[in-house]
Amino acid sequence: MLQGLPSVSSIHAFSSWTQLPLYFGTAIYAFEGIGVVLPLENNMKSPQDFGGWNGVLNTGMVVVAALYTSVGFFGYLKYGDKAVLGSVTLLLPPNELLAQSVRLMMALAIFLSYSLQFYVPFNIIWPPVKRHFDDEKTRDIAEYVTRTFLVFITFVFAIAIPNLGAVISLVGAFSSSALALIFPPLIEIVTFWPDKLGTTNWILWKDIGIICFGFIGFFIGSYVSLLNIIYPEQ
Repeated sequence: MLQGLPSVSSIHAFSSWTQLPLYFGTAIYAFEGIGVVLPLENNMKSPQDFGGWNGVLNTGMVVVAALYTSVGFFGYLKYGDKAVLGSVTLLLPPNELLAQSVRLMMALAIFLSYSLQFYVPFNIIWPPVKRHFDDEKTRDIAEYVTRTFLVFITFVFAIAIPNLGAVISLVGAFSSSALALIFPPLIEIVTFWPDKLGTTNWILWKDIGIICFGFIGFFIGSYVSLLNIIYPEQ
């Protein structure tokens, strides 16, 4: 991907304003791991190392943001508009060993991180299902069946959905904006109001600004993503 790169001035730096909501959804989706932040911290051997300016969270987010930015920049510079069609790895030369190894490592990374991403939704779905089984052996079988069924659903969606980029934008705008931009500041306001958050406190207005930004991205991003899925050629 880094070989034979064209000049930066030869490509358009920005798309039209109508594509901005799609970018918002995709960018927010890139940090979808926000849902496993608290479970990850609670299961750490030393939870106190999770926060702080050089803690696990900030260090990991800086590395992830740098990798996403680098791949996005050089991928778009190399392949142009084709790079935004879903996955830049699909555009790598299929007959090159290095490109094949990248696809293999990508599949391996998804395989190893799938259980971590699956941790939260399964813990939400499993308790009401578990109440229907009294026997421990039957409960274990039901747990395996539930896990298999949920994985199978995601597998079917991955195969059946052709416009992956639009779906990523929809998921990002609909769910990730709520998880990352709306609920955290809202919970902070509810927790500390009114004792530690008065109307003159800058943290309150910071939270309100983030919530408003999240709602704007939520509605506009979801609407544009749905239109892009329903009318992909427009």
